[in-house]
Amino acid sequence: MNRVLSVTIAALLAAAGAVPAAAQVDVRASSASSKQTDESVVVTGQRKQIAQALKKLIEQSDSEQFARFEDELCPIVIGMPRDWTASLTRMIRENVIAVGGKAGKPGCTFNAAIIFIDQPLELVKAFAEEEPGYFSMTPKELAKFTAVQRPVTSWHVTDMRGRDGQELGQMGMLGGMPADARINRNAAASRLYTNVREDMLVGFVVIDRQQTVGKSLRQLADLATMHIMLDVRQDASELDPGSILSLFEARADNSPAPDRLSQFDRGALRGFYTQRENNRSARQQAENIARAIEKGAGDEPPPAKQ
Repeated sequence: MNRVLSVTIAALLAAAGAVPAAAQVDVRASSASSKQTDESVVVTGQRKQIAQALKKLIEQSDSEQFARFEDELCPIVIGMPRDWTASLTRMIRENVIAVGGKAGKPGCTFNAAIIFIDQPLELVKAFAEEEPGYFSMTPKELAKFTAVQRPVTSWHVTDMRGRDGQELGQMGMLGGMPADARINRNAAASRLYTNVREDMLVGFVVIDRQQTVGKSLRQLADLATMHIMLDVRQDASELDPGSILSLFEARADNSPAPDRLSQFDRGALRGFYTQRENNRSARQQAENIARAIEKGAGDEPPPAKQ
């Protein structure tokens, strides 16, 4: 799968002239230094409200669950000068580890593509035409997905697995007719967990390179991390002005954009990826994440010892 993915992306980007010279963009290579004034505030005791906010933030799968990467996440950044690409990749990998995810070693086979390009919508449409299998959408859903030009577009290829990660069997025939139904041979009755979980296999983030002018590599890496580790709803950037997801949103009061992941952003990621098991309903998942946020999952990590 990933070999086909590599060839397809390479062909599309070559046709689009995706990799710029350093002079063509104006991204700040250092982290932003201004103090973030609209940091998301998490109030202890508001677990229900936090859980509701999470369900507005994260897209549910067809199985009514939140999907996540269970295997090692191996990012590749495309469309920026080589030295910036290396820095962005390193920052994303560090983010993955910091919030409890697993990052593949350098040289691993990538399963998360972060693409910077001047015409993102055209790339997404061309990719969907070339490789529709990388879009788990009906034609109607895909048409809606590609109908709006956004600064950031993201999606994932997911797979329903058994509660312990085993691949589900195919029913094959039902009443003499072909059937797409999946068979779970290790089902068990329980109200505490579901018999299946939703695994992310591949993730894509396509960012409008023209929108990156004046943004730091730290801001872009944190933005990409949110989109690659969570199945973020496409309108999530409008929900919270303190979230890094709002990086490209217009600000009427001229307040600065977030410097990096907000407290809520970190809490959502860490609360989700530190859960040992993910075979839960979206409601249970949101409640578990909210509980972790209340306990400080979004707090800044202590500085590394020198």
